[in-house]
Amino acid sequence: MRFRFMPMWALPVLLLSGCSSFEITSEPSAEVYEEGERVASTPYRFKLMSGARNLTLRRYGYVEEDLVVSSLAPKHMHVAMQWVGRTRIDTLPRGAKVLDAETKDELGTAPCSLFLVRPRRVLVKLDGFEPVERDLVPNESHVFELKSLSGYQSAFYRRITFQSAQGPVAIFDRVAGEQIGTTPATLTLEAGSALEYRLEGFRPQQVLVSRTAPHRIDIVLEQLSKVTIDGPAGANVYRAGGLERIGELPYSVEVEGDALFEIKKEGFKDRSVAVSPGSPRTLRVELEPIPYKTIVTDPPGAEVYRLGGLEKLGEAPFTTVVEAERVFEIKKKGFKPSIIGMGPGSPKQIDIPLTPLPRDDPDAAAIGTLDSPVVDTF
Repeated sequence: MRFRFMPMWALPVLLLSGCSSFEITSEPSAEVYEEGERVASTPYRFKLMSGARNLTLRRYGYVEEDLVVSSLAPKHMHVAMQWVGRTRIDTLPRGAKVLDAETKDELGTAPCSLFLVRPRRVLVKLDGFEPVERDLVPNESHVFELKSLSGYQSAFYRRITFQSAQGPVAIFDRVAGEQIGTTPATLTLEAGSALEYRLEGFRPQQVLVSRTAPHRIDIVLEQLSKVTIDGPAGANVYRAGGLERIGELPYSVEVEGDALFEIKKEGFKDRSVAVSPGSPRTLRVELEPIPYKTIVTDPPGAEVYRLGGLEKLGEAPFTTVVEAERVFEIKKKGFKPSIIGMGPGSPKQIDIPLTPLPRDDPDAAAIGTLDSPVVDTF
């Protein structure tokens, strides 16, 4: 019998013939771990002959992703990484302890939030109720409805159905500051729980749950009054203090109580506006223009002084605020000085023609002094 031996160079070809090529990509890029050891980063290309590989994608600030790669898996796998957000936990009734199911370390008291990079099994315990174990999925909200133990006196808890004909009223736990339901809703609440009902366009209502609270509550809220502040187009509306811009005129606001706003527009004086539930539905605001006046000389470049000629204010064209009667001196080398007076009612622009000094005048070579007390009033 003759034997045919396979040449050594053919062995790699035989081995590779059973391999499959895989590629793993992710957005954003991530580190690839296998059995706790880093093996690569995405995009990751590799070959697999047989069996399976258990891989984990990790990136700081993102939820870990577990992948099982076998010959039956897709040859290209793309993973959209999720950022780590709040994993919310609530219980009915509230106040249950949330523990790590394995270590029994306390993680919080419901309602609470955790920041999880991978699923985690928790144990939820509350006196008088059956404990519950469950796996938490990162970035999701989990509600545990607890069952009372047989023989437990649940007089301190009320199971209440909330409804409202005014719309989907949001029910908040005032202590935790979190929403626990939206009408229609059935909740198991501890006596003494502080709630707040909220619905846009209506005044929020705060209530306490008593031991004798009815098992059905119809929520009726008081509608808010709406006030529209109107005035010059383009004027901006700020909260009291003038730091936070919240809108532009016309601006509508739902009034729960007294509120103060500031109205601002370039070229006008700021104005404060108070609104209250008793305010008219439309509140008209008039802004007072800032009395800017501009002195223009011919020729330009004349110097503008306060009366007395000692304090120089600027050069023409010169703009200033005139809220009362003011007097200025206008001087320019080679021209006769003049005095002008203006007030809030003066034109916005005041044109001053300058009179040249005769060339043989000794003051023609310098800024002269006034030889006349005559004041031109505008």
